[in-house]
Amino acid sequence: MRTLQFLISGIIIISLTTGCGKTAKMHQKAYDLSEAGNYHEALGLYEKMLKEKPDKPLILNDYGWTLFMSDSLEAAITMLEKAKSSTNEGGSILRRNIKKNLRIASTYIQVKEHIQQGNPEKAKELLDEIDRSWKTREMKLKYYALVYESMENESKAREYWQRILQFYPQDGERNHFQKLASTKIKQ
Repeated sequence: MRTLQFLISGIIIISLTTGCGKTAKMHQKAYDLSEAGNYHEALGLYEKMLKEKPDKPLILNDYGWTLFMSDSLEAAITMLEKAKSSTNEGGSILRRNIKKNLRIASTYIQVKEHIQQGNPEKAKELLDEIDRSWKTREMKLKYYALVYESMENESKAREYWQRILQFYPQDGERNHFQKLASTKIKQ
């Protein structure tokens, strides 16, 4: 986990030192907003950057990941595929990160499809196998809650919704995970 954080930080530092100052600062701000769970504002910044640099793989990757975290799974796949095709062949850190993000997003699409098709057991099986990355914790908790709702196990679903809320202070809603969990807990 720390290694991944270090690698991502290294990629951002390289980006900051090689990119133009304005875009680099905007990218850092968008990345920080996304990490803080403010996906809506981060997406707006990524969209601005992509107007100026539409084929920059690092921006495409981070935008794709933010789309993923905002639960726009199909759009995330599209951006991550574009990021992948914008990188050079080989084993670069960025390319490996893009591939990992694609695998994670693709798995969540499968989880969502299994829930929609009334196969929550298969969805849970996929969730159990997903990387334990701290970056996907709210997403994973959300889908576990949805799996248990689909299984009509409301107490277990409520437990997962409550776990999402534990990540945030009580001073207002930060993102869609917190909003959805708050709504579910109030029901």
